[in-house]
Amino acid sequence: MYRFAVTLAVVVTLALPLESQAFAAELIASQGIAEALPFAIPSLGLKGTLRPRAGNRLHVVTIALGEDGIEAEVRRFVLVTTAGNYEPIGAGGGADLIIPLDRLPIDREIGEILPSDAIVALTRRSSTSVTIETGPRATLAFLYELPLTSSVRSIRLPDGRELAIAPTAQ
Repeated sequence: MYRFAVTLAVVVTLALPLESQAFAAELIASQGIAEALPFAIPSLGLKGTLRPRAGNRLHVVTIALGEDGIEAEVRRFVLVTTAGNYEPIGAGGGADLIIPLDRLPIDREIGEILPSDAIVALTRRSSTSVTIETGPRATLAFLYELPLTSSVRSIRLPDGRELAIAPTAQ
């Protein structure tokens, strides 16, 4: 009976989508971008600058992961604000490593090796789906476009937990 229970627990855990499994995460930065954000994707030979639309601003939230890597849909990292909830428009291994999601080619993985030796990989699965995959001890940064008048409250993780963002951190 014990063997059956252990086997069942392993099967149930493996059957859960990775994005619904809890992982250690800590908020390390939340900052507004004053003007524009430059980006580069060397493997694609792309460089450019992201600018918010009129009446909006850019905001980056950076989290640090613990000993577990993750694989999750990028849009599941939702920013909760006073004006509503927002999905990322860019992601990467740090605020200076943001890759615009709309610039990723379908079915191509774009990776970054972080100073911690962790790897962050973004893969566009379709016109609406981008996954992020990391190793342990990675940092992840997500870029959002928000109304100028909104205040950031928290970032909701794929497993449903929220990391509060202090008003002074914005």
